[in-house]
Amino acid sequence: MSVTETGTDRTPVEVPVGPAADRTAGYVSDHLVDLLRSLGCTYLPLNPGSSFRGLHDSLVNHGGNRDPQLLLCLHEEIAVSLAHGYAKATGGVAVAAVHDLVGLMHASMAVYDAWCDRAPLLLLGGGGPLTTTARRPIDWLHSAANQAQLVRDYVKWDDEPADPQALLDGVARGHQLAGTAPTGPVYVTVDADLQEQPAPPEGLHLPDLRRCLPQPGPGADPDQVLAAARLLVAAEAPLIVAGRVGLRAEATAPLVELAELLAAAYQDAPNTVCFPTAHPHNLSGDPAVLDTADAVLAVDLADLRAVRPVGSSREPGAAGTASTDRDLVAITLDPLAPSGWSHAGQAPVPIDVPLLAEPLTGLRQLRDAVADLVSAEPPDRRRVRERRRENVAARHRELRARQRAAVEGVRGQAPIAPAYLAAAVWDAVRDRPWLLTLRNTRSWPEGIWQFPGGGSFLGHSGGGGVGYGPGAMVGGALAARDSGRLPVAIIGDGDLLMAPGALWTAVHYRIPLLIVVNNNRSFHNDEEHQYAVARHRGRPVDNSWIGMRIDGPAVDLAAMARSYGAWAAGPVTDPAALPAALGDALQAVDEGQVALVDVHTAPRPRTRR
Repeated sequence: MSVTETGTDRTPVEVPVGPAADRTAGYVSDHLVDLLRSLGCTYLPLNPGSSFRGLHDSLVNHGGNRDPQLLLCLHEEIAVSLAHGYAKATGGVAVAAVHDLVGLMHASMAVYDAWCDRAPLLLLGGGGPLTTTARRPIDWLHSAANQAQLVRDYVKWDDEPADPQALLDGVARGHQLAGTAPTGPVYVTVDADLQEQPAPPEGLHLPDLRRCLPQPGPGADPDQVLAAARLLVAAEAPLIVAGRVGLRAEATAPLVELAELLAAAYQDAPNTVCFPTAHPHNLSGDPAVLDTADAVLAVDLADLRAVRPVGSSREPGAAGTASTDRDLVAITLDPLAPSGWSHAGQAPVPIDVPLLAEPLTGLRQLRDAVADLVSAEPPDRRRVRERRRENVAARHRELRARQRAAVEGVRGQAPIAPAYLAAAVWDAVRDRPWLLTLRNTRSWPEGIWQFPGGGSFLGHSGGGGVGYGPGAMVGGALAARDSGRLPVAIIGDGDLLMAPGALWTAVHYRIPLLIVVNNNRSFHNDEEHQYAVARHRGRPVDNSWIGMRIDGPAVDLAAMARSYGAWAAGPVTDPAALPAALGDALQAVDEGQVALVDVHTAPRPRTRR
């Protein structure tokens, strides 16, 4: 292997030696590489496995390790999470390869995250051989009658092709289905023996690209669109809440236009950003805004309980049924992607006017219908709408002032407050073209980061899987590097320690990335659960840390990062020292390094009930 220098371009770090790659496809796996290139596959993260050794050889010695370029990962879960983050950052279908059975079992949680998150992934799994005479002794241990059964309950589609042309056709169809709304992961088994066979004498043909590319999503029924528009225009206190559609920068404009037409309040759904922070209609972070709304438009929410809460008997005062004291319009395709195995996103939430549509398409339809109705309104109705617009803007100014004051109030706190941590990172990167790949979830201070709208934050795992973050932040950073943006990740210590090997992949492939660890030395989310149960049962709440704390010894995260080749600093314990540490880290990132700053933070204060 020869190593070449690379900056922010896509020059491979690992360049094959020897004569120029033979572009004549002599083997079935060579044809598969040609197909992946024609589909626009740029990177292929994987952990090595003998079940796809033929494909591996073709990627290197036929494809020249370029388009797609191999990305070595130290665990299959990292490989799939990396592809997950890359897909969300680029908006396209990402590809990953996993070893048969044991590799797929390692990767299975990451596949589930991608399914819940509607991430368009094409997963290639080495398999078999199905032909028993082709099996080596180890292949009997790693073969299954139906390998895809492992993940069938949480992929859109799977295939186990039995001949060379069927393999190419199956991968092409999988690529199309993964990227067609509702998007999601697909799984194609690539038989080990099939990969290594010479191309048949009669030849193979690459599928027509028109059969491979994602298809436009459906629009909503026009009558339903008109009914939704009338309901929202007639509302006295409309609220718009948007979710996963915020991964797409082009969603921001129609959301803003619709909010302004309706003079509606706006909120981002949990763990999403779709709307400009500074826009006067943005009330993200105001918990009371839902209570005052008489009509809600939900756009591509992963869980409609965010706008129509469903109580639980395990929560104090819960009713157990969805609140129906306000009208709900929902643009979603989730009913087209149910699972008989997982209940994700399937809480019984009634929708008054459902718009079954690809979210951006349905949003544009609804905006146009509202514009037609508003343009025909009498002057007195327009004055009412203008007064509401002024009231929402005043509420926005007051909310943002409170949010800034809350962060200022903890600026000097030690241990460092998570809210100040987020604010300090914002101060450090605000003048750069940045992409936030990860952030705090429950302790995130709304209103401090000035998001331009969609496409600026990649959200969370989707399935709630701890360990998603390390691979996903590297995948997002890879896309950011190629588009000239600064990738930033604020990650919890527990999440990072689940898959720290992702740091090696980022360093090895020279993917610059700023990582700030919100390190409270605990799986603190579960400390809160233990606190709540003990309090409810009248038992000592002071024991809630047992089995939760990552301490005694505390993990030296900076030393761990340096062992993978990253620049690192910390632990930072003095809030006054945090800006300088972030500045030094950014200098390292500017030099092309992966930089990690370990920040010891205070756990989020518990809310007493």
